[in-house]
Amino acid sequence: MTRKRKSFPFFLWHRRLGLAGLILLFVLSITGIMLNHTEDFELDKTSIKSDLLLDWYNINPQGEPSTFKLGNIWVSQWNQQLFFNGKTLFTHAEQLQGIAVLDDIIAIALEHHVLLVDADGEIIELIPVNTSSAIHKVGTSQKKIALLDKEKNIYLSNAQLSSWKPESNRLRSNWSQKTEINETQLDDLKTAYRGDGLNLEKFILDLHSGRIFNDSWGIYIMDAAAILMMLLGISGIWVWWSRKLKIRRKRHFQKHH
Repeated sequence: MTRKRKSFPFFLWHRRLGLAGLILLFVLSITGIMLNHTEDFELDKTSIKSDLLLDWYNINPQGEPSTFKLGNIWVSQWNQQLFFNGKTLFTHAEQLQGIAVLDDIIAIALEHHVLLVDADGEIIELIPVNTSSAIHKVGTSQKKIALLDKEKNIYLSNAQLSSWKPESNRLRSNWSQKTEINETQLDDLKTAYRGDGLNLEKFILDLHSGRIFNDSWGIYIMDAAAILMMLLGISGIWVWWSRKLKIRRKRHFQKHH
């Protein structure tokens, strides 16, 4: 004798829908309350420092910075962002190869360009340099800026630092070398790289709307949560009404039997 399989009760679906929607309901409710009191909580003035969240928003530098230092001047590059004494300077795809100081001019060597800045970090000019291969090092020689490319060819600037010509003689030059930076300087670079960064209001708003998951389809997650709440309401009424009818039928049966 086979046992008849019972149909799946509707109230179990109601329970499962409730459990599935509970987390999203909490998120919508809590974030909604916080957004209603943005000024009270100072959400727009609170910056998020979590590397995990900043990575999620792609506003956190990856890898390690490359740094060159001469005296009290230090120039770093993190990803494609150049920094002068810890402050944002310039964005360029070429890699930083070193720095040289001549009087009040700082020459920042990239792979195929030299960026000239003054002692305050103000950009003077970005100069393209025609070398046989990419620039490898930069230094000073004969009161001029010297460049060394990856094929060991040396180039010497003119007095105006506007162009570089090959130098046949083997010049003695103090080539700049990479250096390490301390934790304070590293924090300065992170702060400069992030700019305004991510404030708590932006994060809460994206969490409330679902855009934190994805700009394109994230909102549909919260739309689904809203629809789920409506289904819960409808299924709740149905469960209540079906049980009420069942109790009535049971009482009617007991009354006549």
